[in-house]
Amino acid sequence: MSRSHSASSVLSSFLVPSRAHRCLPLSEGLSAFDCRKRLIRQSQRRIWISTFLWRNDRVGNFLADELERRSREGVEVRILLDHWVTLQSEDSILPRLRQLAASSGIEVRLFNPVVQKMNPADAEIMLAGAKYGEILNRRMHGKMMLFDEACVIVGGRNLGDEYFDMNRFRCFSDAEILISGPVVEESQTAYARFWDHDLSVDLLEFADEEQSTTAKSGTSSDSVDLPAPFSKIAEECCPDYTAHIYTPRRIELYHDLPAVDCQTPDETGNRLVEILTSARKSIHLTSPIIIFPDSWLDRLAKLREQNESFLLSVVTNSLVSTDNLYTYAAGLKQRKILLNQLHAHLHEIRAVPEEIARMIPSYARLSEENDKSDAQPESGFGSNHFECGEIHTTLHCKYFIVDGTTTLLGSPNLDPRSLFVNTELLLRIEDESLSQYYLEHHNRFRLNTNSWVVSRLQKETVWIRLCRLIASQQSRQDSDWPFRPGCCFVPRKGTAKEIPDPFASDFYECYEPCGVYPGIKDSDEKAELFFTENLSHMFRDLL
Repeated sequence: MSRSHSASSVLSSFLVPSRAHRCLPLSEGLSAFDCRKRLIRQSQRRIWISTFLWRNDRVGNFLADELERRSREGVEVRILLDHWVTLQSEDSILPRLRQLAASSGIEVRLFNPVVQKMNPADAEIMLAGAKYGEILNRRMHGKMMLFDEACVIVGGRNLGDEYFDMNRFRCFSDAEILISGPVVEESQTAYARFWDHDLSVDLLEFADEEQSTTAKSGTSSDSVDLPAPFSKIAEECCPDYTAHIYTPRRIELYHDLPAVDCQTPDETGNRLVEILTSARKSIHLTSPIIIFPDSWLDRLAKLREQNESFLLSVVTNSLVSTDNLYTYAAGLKQRKILLNQLHAHLHEIRAVPEEIARMIPSYARLSEENDKSDAQPESGFGSNHFECGEIHTTLHCKYFIVDGTTTLLGSPNLDPRSLFVNTELLLRIEDESLSQYYLEHHNRFRLNTNSWVVSRLQKETVWIRLCRLIASQQSRQDSDWPFRPGCCFVPRKGTAKEIPDPFASDFYECYEPCGVYPGIKDSDEKAELFFTENLSHMFRDLL
């Protein structure tokens, strides 16, 4: 049986309502794209989508075309989109979606709109922000894709080229999961709460002085493929992702309520800390952003006090891999606590890991055929001046494993905005085998060839340290200076490929420092000066 036929057969089984839970992890962008394409084409009754960001690019328009065709064939298609990021985009998908809504029967609603105009002036946006700032700051960050009444995709991916391994500048390493079973009904309820809420406004109600509401010619069923060579990449490079199906004993879905105009959306944040701090042996955190609320640090410190062998493993972005400068810089100050008090194993992924071809199956093809036409995708507020200029991976996964038995996966990053400002979706999955799958995924990032391990510099004598305090900027490490709480390390010559332990007695014999921010073209001092000039550390509580 061919891979294509096998994938269609497996996904067809997910479209049959089930009383028991079944899960299919979607860890590669091409797998996630292929899964969506097949489920869109095979669904018979409804397709409901909610997302934070939808790019007006190759993948974004391909999905729009596919959904338009299915809508014309009688499938109910609903799209719920957060307004803020799409509004900010210079090349917004909104005019395209508006055309579909006007011509094909697709329903499109925007959550918590900033203004009810398709093309507002900057002054109008600023005025709305000044008047309704606190409410408008609360964005819908959850991502969900429901097919019929049978299955749902939940995770961290937005809709665009870089989320599906089809961008020649940046490809996100992300995580999401396809699920059938009882949790699908809960997902429908969560979706309906947002769709029916007063803060969700029909896109056709937005004033549109410049754009025509007539659909463009050639955007219906005759335009349902990606442009070459991306159609070949999607077909030929997609791995066999349907082999790993799990049957968890328990799945719960947590979601924040859409009533952000009258209450704080903190359900997922409270659930997340509750489950994390119930750990007894280990916590493995994978998140593009690491900015713990202070109360969380206190609770994690108690776990360390109760069990000296407790393992806190953290995988996050490096300065050259992250797409957001401010969130990276804002998390640096806490690293002293993570390293010194919590003894965290902290790893920053390299922009081009040794196993990048495994993480991004299309990497070789994208590199070979790179015509430099793909510019750095917009990241909104906080775009990174130091991001790697060649095709690279950026961590976008949001999953956490507790004691090797419980997996938490969804849309929230580990930062105050996701936890207590945005609305999010979070799955709790109780299953040892699935947790082991994500542990292996997490540990692959931790390998010394795929990431840099962050640790303290080797202990110094009192005299040497005193000299450093006088002659260098070392004194800032013990003050309110938000940078340099640790240094990145690489394996010395002869050190095997392994997951490094920064607290092992022979660590400094096997590893050597490679700078605070390895991979950047500028010096560490110049990077920190840039942080300071851009006031990045002052945005900690906002990020």
